Amino acid sequence: MSVAQALPGLNFVAHAGALIAWQAQGPADRPALLLANSLGSDMGSWDAVVGLLADQFRVVRYDARGHGASTLEASARGADYAIELLARDALAVADAAGASQFHFAGVSIGGMIGMWLGRHAAHRLDRLVLSNTAARLPAQVWAERIAAVKASGLASQVEATMQRWFTPAFQAQTEAEGQAVIARARATFLKVDLDGYLGCAAAVRDMDQGGDLPGIAVPTLVVTGRYDPSTPPELGQEIAARIPGAACVELPLAHMPQLERPSDFAGVLREFLVS
Repeated sequence: MSVAQALPGLNFVAHAGALIAWQAQGPADRPALLLANSLGSDMGSWDAVVGLLADQFRVVRYDARGHGASTLEASARGADYAIELLARDALAVADAAGASQFHFAGVSIGGMIGMWLGRHAAHRLDRLVLSNTAARLPAQVWAERIAAVKASGLASQVEATMQRWFTPAFQAQTEAEGQAVIARARATFLKVDLDGYLGCAAAVRDMDQGGDLPGIAVPTLVVTGRYDPSTPPELGQEIAARIPGAACVELPLAHMPQLERPSDFAGVLREFLVS
């Protein structure tokens, strides 16, 4: 059975050595909202949020190259990616979905993609949400993470990743629903294509978009997590301070707000996008 047969409603667009999987939900006449995931997750991380927003938006989400249902050609294996390449993947999805104009919301590396779009493809964007992200991160930290994954695989990083993604309170709860969220996030992380993970991690390692922030003219909201160890609140506050007119809101969460409190995150998106 093919991926397309296994996942009804899934679409694919070929771009730069990858087959990018995407899905659209919501009325076709509603404003388009493109969602981008974090490194190590897939479009399923948006399930609950989409359910809360698809009445008001045509929600388009996709899997980054080498993540989820998105596959890599031989030519794209073993390569380091750049944020620009990943942002052009997002534009290819928007084109395939017929979204000439769209809102964009991205978490973590998804937010990094959003910064590139805000600076270099502003004519395509209506509003921009940058969540739990940074314009630059310590290259040495990412070089060490890449080396560890190359040496020992994704399993060497999964538990530390879950610790960063969710607050201790959420991890400690015993409710079945919350534990299922974490279990799915862990399983999804472990299934990511190794080359896809390493390529995207290299894009984070090499990225420095600080100088581009003052040139972003799109109405922008920055979302931070009070307990986010991956991209602490001050990094998001710095982004907001450097983008003209940007607003900033802090949630009492860690790195994956759309998973831990989807209703709160969807509310923040809706309030900003329709204001």
